[in-house]
Amino acid sequence: MVVYADVFIIVNLYIDFFLLWCVRAFLHLEAKGGRLVLGGLFGALCGLISLVPLPAWAALPAGGAGALVAVWGAFWPLPWRRLARAWLCMWLCSFLLAGFFLFLIRFLAPRNMAVLGSALYLDISLPLLFFFTCLAYGLFWAIQRLFPRDASALRLCTLQVCHQGAAVELAAKADTGNALREPFSGLPVIICEEKALKAAVPQPVQDFLTSPCPEAAAHHMRLVPFSSVGGSGLLPAFRPDCVSIKGTGQKLPCYLAVCRSPLSAGQFSALFNPDLFPE
Repeated sequence: MVVYADVFIIVNLYIDFFLLWCVRAFLHLEAKGGRLVLGGLFGALCGLISLVPLPAWAALPAGGAGALVAVWGAFWPLPWRRLARAWLCMWLCSFLLAGFFLFLIRFLAPRNMAVLGSALYLDISLPLLFFFTCLAYGLFWAIQRLFPRDASALRLCTLQVCHQGAAVELAAKADTGNALREPFSGLPVIICEEKALKAAVPQPVQDFLTSPCPEAAAHHMRLVPFSSVGGSGLLPAFRPDCVSIKGTGQKLPCYLAVCRSPLSAGQFSALFNPDLFPE
């Protein structure tokens, strides 16, 4: 089979874009389509090394390097741990996709398909590739129109918290299952990680987290009962001076309940119910 470099790059650009899109969806990362295209292009260019004769042992590190470059182009800047997690996820998705294509080659033996190292090559004309691209885009558009997703359930935003001179920003995820309210005032409760709130956490709340004792709760601190799949208990909460959504400026009258356990793998550090805050 004759391999054309331009077709090779375009095919792998499509594939790497799809893999990066899966990584973004699976890890709930924030990256625009243009960044995914850039990462896909980086990965496709790195895939050209598959056309160079290499020893068998070099295929694995070459594939890992290509995945790392693609992830870096799509999601930089990220903390190194989250970047490493995205890289491993990208690599895993690549293995799964490569296994699927090897299955097709083994049992269907298509003459216009080949796996070259860590890259895939399809012997297909560019006009036909463009046609299938438009067809796929049309199908995705139709599916989104016919089966709209609940935007509130997937909403991510940044909360700005101000309390006693301290100001912090929290990456928050909408969770309609969070129906917590402060028992006395009835105000909604936003669950936050202690590490994310930092200096904004009042000392009585910090003391309660260190030594949980309901009798020692200060008068300006509230204990909010909660129940979840993992169990039930009390969360210390306080009324901040101001909470607003960055970008819109919408004020959120609420209490902040503080927990020490992480709420996610680093994608967000607060949970709020948008239905409890009518605009």
